[in-house]
Amino acid sequence: MNPEYKVFTVKGGIIEEGAEVVPFELTNGTAIPAIVVGESGRGRKQGVLPVSGVTLANGGEPVRVMTAEIGQSRGGRPKLVAGGHGAIDTSAIILVLRTPIGFRGSNKHTGDSDESGGYLPFPGQILVEGVIAQGAAGAMGSGKQYVAILPQGVVFRTGYSGRLYGAPSSHFYKWDGEQLLVATLGERELADLF
Repeated sequence: MNPEYKVFTVKGGIIEEGAEVVPFELTNGTAIPAIVVGESGRGRKQGVLPVSGVTLANGGEPVRVMTAEIGQSRGGRPKLVAGGHGAIDTSAIILVLRTPIGFRGSNKHTGDSDESGGYLPFPGQILVEGVIAQGAAGAMGSGKQYVAILPQGVVFRTGYSGRLYGAPSSHFYKWDGEQLLVATLGERELADLF
């Protein structure tokens, strides 16, 4: 049996436990339960991660998955298997990164700051990737969204550019084995957080 991990959704510094599973319609009209990131359309891309072990509600209402195992489809692509069957492995979490962008902006997913003032590479294992965008052709601004596996004890960052209208330009996160911590750069420096 594969390890079972907690699932979290992160959007611009807001953390929610679990992830929304929605019906994703295949070309033959069949709807499968999936976590979807990104958007469809010009200059955009939907990232679709199937979720087995979930029964969609009547009318296609979303359901939440709180824990899951990482599985594989017959074609070798990643999928989730809804949990609730055993002990939770706290060595990692499954993250749905619904990272926003500023007006006419973009976003970045990185690791923590390095000594040169830059940022380390994103420390997670990306399962699926989607792209959000602004404008009819997606040319006004765009950014990536992921579903990823993040190990315990590492810091990662979501950064946002464009017009933010007073919102922070980045958030830092760390899974400590019990909770997913979040702080802006100023909060980290002020409180000496992680």
